[in-house]
Amino acid sequence: MIVSVAPLLKQPIGAQADFRVAESPIDPHGENSGLREAGAVSIDADIVATHTNPGAYLEGTADATLEAICSRCLVPIETPVHADFAEQYYARFGVVAGEALGEAPTDSKTIGSDFKIDLTPLLREELILATPLAPLCRPDCQGLCEVCGDDLNQRPHQHEAAVDERLAKLAELRDFHAERE
Repeated sequence: MIVSVAPLLKQPIGAQADFRVAESPIDPHGENSGLREAGAVSIDADIVATHTNPGAYLEGTADATLEAICSRCLVPIETPVHADFAEQYYARFGVVAGEALGEAPTDSKTIGSDFKIDLTPLLREELILATPLAPLCRPDCQGLCEVCGDDLNQRPHQHEAAVDERLAKLAELRDFHAERE
């Protein structure tokens, strides 16, 4: 979603503007399609932009549903994600006369001469950072059997312990010691 901050930057410092991004499901060909790169299926975000001395300060919250894979049983799942964020955007040009302003810090986000901010990269970045490292389909997921690879949630089972032939002599020693006692 692209928003224009020109009206905000024409107001006194401290003025605020509210923006809302809500889409469920996210259209893969729409303006928020970049959120699909983060795995987002739906998004609901509220953003408050505040006119600051260097430009616009955006802060807000985003709630999304992401497509993921359970890290234990490898089943496709949808997981909720919540992100709180704040980001300073630096204006490079004055909004009234178009004069060049001071340099923005290195690696900072800037507002171009059209005074528009694309919220999609900011939201995508925040959703990626809030994505769980190892998402689970449910907290008690049993995962996959390490011997046969079956899903233990659907077919719980156990295999006999495999005996390593190289260690068979040690097992004989254990049995020998048990007989001595």
